[in-house]
Amino acid sequence: MRLPPLKKLLREDLPGAPDWVSPMINVINSFFEASYQLFNKNIAYDQNIACQIKEISYSTPSTYPAIDDIQFVSGLKIKATGCIVLAAFDSETYTPAVGPVYAPWQDVNGNIVIGPITGLVASKNFTIRLLIT
Repeated sequence: MRLPPLKKLLREDLPGAPDWVSPMINVINSFFEASYQLFNKNIAYDQNIACQIKEISYSTPSTYPAIDDIQFVSGLKIKATGCIVLAAFDSETYTPAVGPVYAPWQDVNGNIVIGPITGLVASKNFTIRLLIT
């Protein structure tokens, strides 16, 4: 569905309206502008969607994938429903992980517990960016 071409309400659109309508038009136009921008492919995860973007440092030992779980507090007001790996790269060279990278997870009483992340190589430091929804 395309957005409507009309984005603004003008005072001339309401002939004979009392003077108190002008401040209300300003408020409505402000809302219209923000909504139009939002629905015109400008929705941001961190500002418009109930989610948390978490970036973690992840060191793989020589015994990888045998590694301890990682745990952090969920920033969501509701129980988490998903965990997506947005990025996984070598912290020193910034090269992407060979992948595919998967982070098994669970929400335990408001804490996100991440199990051994697969798709990495042993004895390296990685930066992992997760989207918790």
